[in-house]
Amino acid sequence: MTAKQPLMDAPDTGADRVRRIDARRNLEAIIDAAIPLLTERPRASMQQIAAAAGLHRATVHRHFPSRDDLLDELRRRAFVASIEGVRETLSSPSDSPGDALERATAAMIAVGDRYRLYRFTTWRNPESEASVSELFTLLNGLLVEAQAAGDVRTDLPLEQIGAALGGLVWAMLPPVGDGTLTAEQAARTVRTLLAAPQA
Repeated sequence: MTAKQPLMDAPDTGADRVRRIDARRNLEAIIDAAIPLLTERPRASMQQIAAAAGLHRATVHRHFPSRDDLLDELRRRAFVASIEGVRETLSSPSDSPGDALERATAAMIAVGDRYRLYRFTTWRNPESEASVSELFTLLNGLLVEAQAAGDVRTDLPLEQIGAALGGLVWAMLPPVGDGTLTAEQAARTVRTLLAAPQA
């Protein structure tokens, strides 16, 4: 009796690659259609999202079995983009920790304006807590440096200042969304509100 030969993976065919490309294209079409539609119509159904994406509802459900799954993916992408924006700030030279914090805040506000989660869902849920923790770890490092430089108030615990920063970013999104403020102007407002009290 001969030993069984190990099973080999089936060779990747051109048709497989085309299917993967099509699946990726469909996924991005769903995301691109969902954000503006949900911004205008927060209760839009998956059928309406499918129609906006130019896809059959079954195609949308293959990627997102439920509306909550789609919202989870939008949150995930928003957090990934926010973390990348803050990391980019940390890797770029700044005149001061306060300037770095302001640029990181502007980056988060720009991401928030791109995804518009505030229009149709909460910005965090149990599935996003790991990303929340990663983002706040980065921000807390910036806040500590800004406090040491005298750019951020020190009369409150760091946890409260971090929570205030998150709340202020969220609060700035509607005026940025309607064009009242730019992301940079909103970030400067946040910086002013977190600044050390003047004697």
